[in-house]
Amino acid sequence: MMMALLAQAGQIAATGPGDDSYIFWGIVLFGVALLLLLLEFFIPSGGLIGAMCAIAIVGSVVSFFMYDTMWGVVAIALYALFGPILIFFMFKFWLHSPMAKWMILGGNEQNENESGGEAMSPDQARRERMEEFRELIGLHGVTITSLRPVGKVRIEGRRIDAMAETGIIEADTPIVVVDVYDNQIKVRPE
Repeated sequence: MMMALLAQAGQIAATGPGDDSYIFWGIVLFGVALLLLLLEFFIPSGGLIGAMCAIAIVGSVVSFFMYDTMWGVVAIALYALFGPILIFFMFKFWLHSPMAKWMILGGNEQNENESGGEAMSPDQARRERMEEFRELIGLHGVTITSLRPVGKVRIEGRRIDAMAETGIIEADTPIVVVDVYDNQIKVRPE
């Protein structure tokens, strides 16, 4: 069997470029690899589709090598050059897709507005929360936990995450709200 395979390989090498079916399969597997790469970005498969894409790429390269060594080398060079570029641009495109917004920090969640019950974007909800926190500046409260530098405080009966302006503030210490920073209030001891 091994001798038959060697004889066939020698025949292919002696006759020049091989059968046109090898180039056909190389191109088909290249197309399949592109399709699988596209699907990998939009269908969560735990990497299974990506593995099938890699197998299609290897099959494509092997088919090109079976046709002619020069075709195989060119295929490897093209995959090495354009593969990372294609993945980069597909990732950039994917970041703006609804699936990416859902996967990255729950960005696609709909928040309900307390006054009207209508859905608002995460950016709108963040802005409203910042406005609520800005209204707390100057109010007094007490720490529930130690702020090292972040912990819980109680202001007007509300339990809120807060950050100490400087150092550590122990629990049950009277505080005053001095600033709002990154959707969190800053406090200092009274």
